[in-house]
Amino acid sequence: MTRRSVRAAATLACAVAMGGLTAGTAAAAVPGAASPGAGTGEEPALVHANAVNECRLNVRTGPDPSASALTTLTCDNYTTCSNAGGAEPCGPYVTGGTYSCVGADGAQVTDNRWAQVAYRAPEAAYVAVACAEFREV
Repeated sequence: MTRRSVRAAATLACAVAMGGLTAGTAAAAVPGAASPGAGTGEEPALVHANAVNECRLNVRTGPDPSASALTTLTCDNYTTCSNAGGAEPCGPYVTGGTYSCVGADGAQVTDNRWAQVAYRAPEAAYVAVACAEFREV
């Protein structure tokens, strides 16, 4: 195994562990709130940057490009989706401000779909769907 694959595996393991801790924190902090994906029978996906966007994906305070950036995810670090999704990973998506980036197929994409993530639970945080890559847990 290369250093990168070892680091990626360790990062994924930490993200999965932290996702469980974050989900528990959100449910405990907000009375009546369910943990991410609760009731759907599915586990929430993990989200990270994709390589075609130079392994950079901003996590923002709101579903708009002008919202403050909380952190930048890379291809090696992940955060947990707040929703389990079903047909679409991390969905249902939020409609917000329009952004553009390079899509997974290498073409320029303009979109307004945002996925809510559990980066700073119980407060909401968002990532641009078209710029992200999702991994099912």
